[in-house]
Amino acid sequence: MMSNRRPIFWWGWSLLVLLPVAARAQSPELIDAIRVHRPGVAQVALEELTRCEAARCPELGRLSLLAGMLTLSAGDAAAAAALLAKRPAPAGLEAFHAWYLGEALSYSGQKAQALKVWKAVKAPDWLAQKAAVRVAEVQLDLGQYKKALPALETAGADGSPELLYARGLARLLGGKPKEGRADLRAVAFRYPAHPHATLAAQRLGSLVWSTAEHLARATTLRLQGALELADAELDAIGADPGRYRAATALERAQLRFAQGKESDAQSLIDLALSGPRTVAVDALMLRARKLMRASRNDEARSIFKLILERYGDDPAADEAAYFGGWIAFQSGAYPVAIAELGDLPRRFPRSNHQDEALFFGGFAAFRLGQHDEARTRLGQLAGQFPGSPLLPQARYWAARALQGQPNPSAPELAAEYGDLIRAYRPTLYALLSQLRLKELGLPAPEIFDARPVPRPGSSPKLKLAQTLAAAGLLRDVGEEVQHVVASVGGATEALAVGPALQALGEYGAAHALAARFLWRATYVEQDPAALALMYPKAYEPLVERSARAAALDPYFAWAIMRRESAFRPEVASGADARGLMQIIPPTAKRIASDLRMPEPEPDDLFAPELNVTLGTAYLSALLKRFQHQTLAAGAYNGGPQAVARWAQAKPALPLDEWIEEIPYKETRGYVKQVTADAFIYRTLYGAPQQPLSLSVPVPLDGGVSY
Repeated sequence: MMSNRRPIFWWGWSLLVLLPVAARAQSPELIDAIRVHRPGVAQVALEELTRCEAARCPELGRLSLLAGMLTLSAGDAAAAAALLAKRPAPAGLEAFHAWYLGEALSYSGQKAQALKVWKAVKAPDWLAQKAAVRVAEVQLDLGQYKKALPALETAGADGSPELLYARGLARLLGGKPKEGRADLRAVAFRYPAHPHATLAAQRLGSLVWSTAEHLARATTLRLQGALELADAELDAIGADPGRYRAATALERAQLRFAQGKESDAQSLIDLALSGPRTVAVDALMLRARKLMRASRNDEARSIFKLILERYGDDPAADEAAYFGGWIAFQSGAYPVAIAELGDLPRRFPRSNHQDEALFFGGFAAFRLGQHDEARTRLGQLAGQFPGSPLLPQARYWAARALQGQPNPSAPELAAEYGDLIRAYRPTLYALLSQLRLKELGLPAPEIFDARPVPRPGSSPKLKLAQTLAAAGLLRDVGEEVQHVVASVGGATEALAVGPALQALGEYGAAHALAARFLWRATYVEQDPAALALMYPKAYEPLVERSARAAALDPYFAWAIMRRESAFRPEVASGADARGLMQIIPPTAKRIASDLRMPEPEPDDLFAPELNVTLGTAYLSALLKRFQHQTLAAGAYNGGPQAVARWAQAKPALPLDEWIEEIPYKETRGYVKQVTADAFIYRTLYGAPQQPLSLSVPVPLDGGVSY
């Protein structure tokens, strides 16, 4: 039976960038090899262990534990068991020595001995829970079904396919056959691409799925990227899906889009349109969204109008009404946008887009020079939706509308812009308000008066994490840190634990604590320690060295890193962007080629050194082409070709207006935050400010395009 554990090397690790070499049992080279799961890392550890034995170094116990863990990860469980059994556990790491020894014994076939080892040592809560599950799994392997069941009853509820399968097997063979079969069927249904789905199906014998279940499994497989399996699942429905004919066509259409077969997808949408009302509406919405993504907005708008005419009482009509008005706004048809977006609250009083409709309607009025109308609509947003995330921009454009009126009141402008700066310090609109006040020759409040001052980095809560880090047990550091972070209960504790996390190199965990507990301390009280956690100079020597080599402002790199990964080097996105600066492997290869570096393996991008080197070089190239940090940030997120197209289409717009008209919602939010963060970083750390040009430059021809 398979274990529920992830591989030993999982990207939930601490980084040892700040731990003094003298405090570690292993070399920096070995740590780098562990961090990126480099082939042969176990052999490197064994060689270091041999040298340590010959020199009788004091770190022999910790290095032996690390070498044993790495040998186990490499798949040689018997050798790992022998290595771990050879020496006693290092002080403070007895539970982890027992954990890995038990794993090695279990996977080398010595299951009874593994049970004895696991039961003999008291472990931290999170490790004890893992051990309890592994004990149950081994008991299951040994045929001790009733002994295994109590631990698996609870563990199986976590939703993972491994534990749900284990619970199903324990129930099936331990006296609860009906519940066991239900668990195994759930594994096969919910996780069709997972190996345990195959095991579950083998246990149950032949499984018969209904057409609706085939469709659900196909959707799951498509969303997981298993496109061939999704195709096979749809084929299993057969040539005559009956009343699911249109729904099957719609699912096939989405699959064909995912496979890049647009012509086939459009034909399938035509078939889906002949189906029941709900399927037909979904098919139209799918076609319209694909047209929007391809910038074929006029065609998309026609479909949205068709949905409103035919299916005006369907929930999708709300979306259609909003996007139809938004397309009119994007195309510059501002009177149409104002009319259609203004009608949305009346037609759909429960719409989730009411605040957006008010904002874009108000901004369209601003673009037409109808400043009183703009202030009315934007004021309605502020009055009706005081919790809306659009409030900062609504207040900013209301102030801009006031500024655009004949003979605006200087005291009123100073009050509106000044209040906005104080209320929304971390936003682009605070920065823009400050620039507008300076432009008018009016006093402009500082966004921040305080400066970051890190507190000393120590906390009793992180003693075990520090011990694990000194032994190189990176995965365990990550799990212990997660446990510690989850136990923090408020701002006072966050201010104590956060600096200790930073001292351990866990900038992501420290930033997460700040975002969770220290918003008021950062933006209202301007506590220097909170500022240091919310805006850290993460991996400072590395970032400054890489930025200097790329002729790039390091604060711009930190702003990108903050938005991309929140300082977590282990992050991977659904698009396979990896590491601190979220670089996808194909882009990494092109950057490395430009820099005449060896082609990196995808997993190498989790290593901070390589990731930041490539990320800063790419940012620098974008900045050279686009000549403005805001446009470069947009290209980093939305792609250089898209940003070049937007800049060339509306070159005369001021920067603030150009940003609001970025067609991609994600990119629009991204450039707002990165632009603000780059300025905030420079302000907080006292660096000379680089003036933010409010003009949109025309990008240079050529240059980086990937």
